[in-house]
Amino acid sequence: MPVHPLMRAGAATAAAVAMTTTAPAAATTQQTLLTCQVSTTTEHPITFDPPVRFLPNTVTAQARLALTGCATSSPSAAGMHSGLMTVRSTGRASCAGAQDIRGKGTITWYGADGRRAGVSTLRPSMGKVTGYNPGDMLLSGRVSKGALAGSKVVGTATPTSTISICATQGLSTVHGKGKITFLA
Repeated sequence: MPVHPLMRAGAATAAAVAMTTTAPAAATTQQTLLTCQVSTTTEHPITFDPPVRFLPNTVTAQARLALTGCATSSPSAAGMHSGLMTVRSTGRASCAGAQDIRGKGTITWYGADGRRAGVSTLRPSMGKVTGYNPGDMLLSGRVSKGALAGSKVVGTATPTSTISICATQGLSTVHGKGKITFLA
């Protein structure tokens, strides 16, 4: 069986995924299935095409994100300790946020032993993201099939690279870290 690529990446990657933000509070009727730290990797920032600018424009965001430190009390997610998420979303984005977000992605899950534990198909979808990190448009939606099918996905991230150039030069890439939660 394939071994999780992050297990080979070393301590530098593991240190880069420390948490700095939390996911939005979930309604009390929703059960948390799984919560993970999420981050870009050194080699793969979130990319925006065309670059995000001061005025709203239709933008496609793509990312390859590391999910680590996953915690669960749900039997349906018991074997999922980390994952690799590849996602692509399109929405109207500006330096102040994004809206009308649609997309597609996959998460390959890995167990504590680094072996593949399942795959989820993700449909990023959110009416609106308000805030300074347009990359958050990749962290909300639903799992449409596979592991955790039917679960709602919510997450936020804090940029770890400069975003101050967004309004003046445009933002074509960003690195970040945060939290992603899967709700029943």
